[in-house]
Amino acid sequence: MKLYWSLLGALIGTLVGCSEAPSPEEPGAPEAEELIPGRPDFEFSTVTGPSELSPRARGPLRALLCNRGDTDGSTEVSFYFSYSNTFEPFDKWVATTEPIFVRAGACQDVSTLVARPDVPDGSYHLVALADVDLRVSEGREGNNARVGVGSFHVDFHAPPRPVLKWVSSEYSTGNMVLEVTSEMNDLVYVYSGESCEGMPVAESIVTSQSYCYMPIDLSGTPSSSYSVKVVDFVDNASPCSTILAPGGYGTVEDE
Repeated sequence: MKLYWSLLGALIGTLVGCSEAPSPEEPGAPEAEELIPGRPDFEFSTVTGPSELSPRARGPLRALLCNRGDTDGSTEVSFYFSYSNTFEPFDKWVATTEPIFVRAGACQDVSTLVARPDVPDGSYHLVALADVDLRVSEGREGNNARVGVGSFHVDFHAPPRPVLKWVSSEYSTGNMVLEVTSEMNDLVYVYSGESCEGMPVAESIVTSQSYCYMPIDLSGTPSSSYSVKVVDFVDNASPCSTILAPGGYGTVEDE
């Protein structure tokens, strides 16, 4: 999307969080832009980011778009993720709505879901920008963007593939338990077979030592192999790891 950044310079210098701009009477206040009659004038009343974006929480991104002018109008709304609470030309675009019609003096709620934004994991501020391509002649052109209050976290980082090995059980001579090494506090699921599918035959959680021991009823749920995946607290799942059953316990696969 082609953005006319040179015309947005006035926006960038005045956006800090959702605080109101100082009144013209205050020292250092920017000169108020005159409202030209006979045109729409788009301005955001509120911008609200999600509490987080992850496999367990997908949004939405929300804003309240108001038309402060004396003429009805339509515009698209674009959402950006910013590392800071100011809007910069290099902020990451994530979504643009269809044109939204707003009557003069009225406001419209805007929301959109983002399944998985193409941004690195981290903390961001949500920015809403109306008429990004400057297709609408407005009563004011310097008030089209707003930054939401506070930040939210994006986390789509999958845990690493768990490391598996059979070890002797200290509680029952001759029995084996499955040692699973992964990230601390990850949930561990053990499956019969190689695909991490179906109902788990055992579940546990990785301790502060970054491993856990999984007792498995090898005689009650015999299999030639077992598979394991781990899931973090926001539901990111690791790749599937597999391991052959210990000697003397596995079933023989049909040829």
